[in-house]
Formats: sequence, C-alpha cells, structure tokens
Amino acid sequence: MIYQLIIGTLTISILHALIPSHWLPILVFEKKFAWTKIQTYRITIIAALLHALSTVILGIVIGFLSLEFNKYFEDFSKYFSAGILIVLGLIFIVRHHKHNHFHLHNEEQMKDLDSRKIILVLLAGMFLSPCLEIEGYFILAGSLGWKYIALVSFLYIIISVLGILAWMSFAKSILNKINAHKIEHNAGLISGIILIVTGLLNFVMH
Repeated sequence: MIYQLIIGTLTISILHALIPSHWLPILVFEKKFAWTKIQTYRITIIAALLHALSTVILGIVIGFLSLEFNKYFEDFSKYFSAGILIVLGLIFIVRHHKHNHFHLHNEEQMKDLDSRKIILVLLAGMFLSPCLEIEGYFILAGSLGWKYIALVSFLYIIISVLGILAWMSFAKSILNKINAHKIEHNAGLISGIILIVTGLLNFVMH
C-alpha cells in the first residue's frame, strides 16, 4: 500500500501542476501589467505555495479523521479508504469535462483593477481552491499513520510548487503553441483513472 500511496501522490501532484488555471492567469496579467521576470516568478511561487498549503491543511484534517477511524475499524484502510479513492476517481472521470476553465476574457472583466488588486485576486483564488484529487491519498495515508500524512504533505507541496513554477516558465516561451484546454481536460480524466487504480490495488494488495 505504501508504494501505491507514494506513486499515486507523485503522479497526481505532477498532473496537478500542468493544469493551466494554476499558471495561465499569471502569464496573462504579466503581459497586461508589464511585470518584471522577478515579479512574475515571485507571484507564481507565492500563489503555488498558498494553493498547496490550503490543500495540505484540508488533507491533514482528513488524514487525522482517517487515522482516528482506523483505530476503531480494523478494515477501514482496506475498504473505506480504497472505496473513497475509487468514488473520487469516478467523480473526476464523470466531471472532468465540466472543469472550471480560466478564459482570457477574464482579463477584460478585471480591466479596471490595478496590479495589486489583481495579485490579491489571484492569490485568494489559489488559496480558496484546494486540489481535491489528492485528498483521497490523505485518507489512505491517515490509515497508515502520521508519518505518511506528513510524507504526502511534503511530496505534494514540493512537487506542486516546483511543477507550477517550471511549467509556467516553460509555457512563457511556447504559450501560443499550447492547447491549454486539452491539457486541463485530460488531466482531470487521468487523475480519475489513477485514483481508481490505486483504490483497486489497495483492495487486492492490502
């Protein structure tokens, strides 16, 4: 189960960093407000950290509840945790095509705001939209103990922040060639499949 937990966490975290809504708004407003390269990277790092931290805070709460339940129900990690992963996976597969996308016309809707207000909007938006895909792994980690909750938290924060930063940097030079909708669309589908596979493996290999 530990290997499924680590591999699943790594995969979801990497896919999560690819989602355009995490870095595309920053690139759009960088051009609009003529941010320097340093400003852009600083804003990206702060936004990614806030997003990762809100996800981990929620995950720790979920992991703690999983840990407590596991003390009283012997088969909690085998059945409930795995079941949650599968259910989450199915939800993401069904709803991946309904993902809330970031559209460039949002720039027009915010044209009357100054740069500082835009930054606050971006940061607040990132903090208030935790990654739900990874939360299933906090349930699984909670059934194993605190050190695994900490491991999932650490891996998610590091990979998410570095991934968003790296992808934003890469996208700056090839933005016009990126099919952002396709990336975001398929990321949700792949995340759902990974959650289901992890849940099934947990049933079989527990």
